[in-house]
Amino acid sequence: MKYCPSEDAKSHIQGDAMRSDRELKLWVGWLHLVEGATQDSIAQRLGMTRAKVNRYVAACREEGLIRVSIDTELRFCFEAEAALMARYGLSAAYIVPTPAEGEAVASVVGAAAGAFVSAQLQPGQTLALGWGRTLDASVRGLEPRGPAGNVIVGLMGGLSRAGSINPYDIAARFARKLNAACYYLIAPIVAESVQAAGSFRSMQMVREVLARAAAAEHALVGAGDLREASIDLAAGVLEQRDQKRLERAGVVGNVFGIYLSADGQVVDDEVNTRRVQLDPAAIRRIPNRMVAAGGPEKGAILRAALLSGLCTSLITDLETARQLLD
Repeated sequence: MKYCPSEDAKSHIQGDAMRSDRELKLWVGWLHLVEGATQDSIAQRLGMTRAKVNRYVAACREEGLIRVSIDTELRFCFEAEAALMARYGLSAAYIVPTPAEGEAVASVVGAAAGAFVSAQLQPGQTLALGWGRTLDASVRGLEPRGPAGNVIVGLMGGLSRAGSINPYDIAARFARKLNAACYYLIAPIVAESVQAAGSFRSMQMVREVLARAAAAEHALVGAGDLREASIDLAAGVLEQRDQKRLERAGVVGNVFGIYLSADGQVVDDEVNTRRVQLDPAAIRRIPNRMVAAGGPEKGAILRAALLSGLCTSLITDLETARQLLD
């Protein structure tokens, strides 16, 4: 079955500023020569001049880039993007080819997420930021910019021990690359008790940062699974007894720090109430909620995240996208 990009995909298409010139050329050629879209409609959809569309179409013909029998990995990425948007009601999807080396997925998807954020974040807007290996890798994909009134706000608290991946460090690096102001959530990611979490949330400096996060136009998070090698366990955010209890409760992982069942339901567990962060209702009010993750171990939590309604945009690799479409 061939999936066509929907007219409702405008926010996704307008985000194509982060694609390379060659990818844009292929995308234009695909829409015109394979899907039959007019050059005027492509120009309007992609936010470029008709003359530029015409040049891209001519280049595709001259270079033999697009044929009716096209079988490039980018073609499948384009189709998967449209299919995921239709299946899960997403505003945007950005799919990149799966690297040959499995351990490189976080790096590749992270770089794509950084490029996607750079295209989405307009002057004066705020980005609320999660953490994890993919977000750590996303910094290198950001397009450096001069002062534009942007703000980075941490969605998560910090870690008590030093490590290569820390929410505060990721937020600081985003802020430096984007020339943005930066606000940290000065609290643990998970408090020792429900009462302690409530005490942290009642502190004025925590309330102020959470209010900034709730008012953000964009949010970017990773997706955490429950494997022994997961970042939450490796960093000491979760203990093994928490992991086992969550697994018995049917939890497949967390997104925005919220632990979900396979069908996208928020699980009634103490860990969800011990986290110092925005609640699901506040998260859903952020207009552009991006999740970036890839690899076969992320399929279950990404599916749950998309079913939950917590995410409006997805950045992942092609093999993971296919897993989500099965």
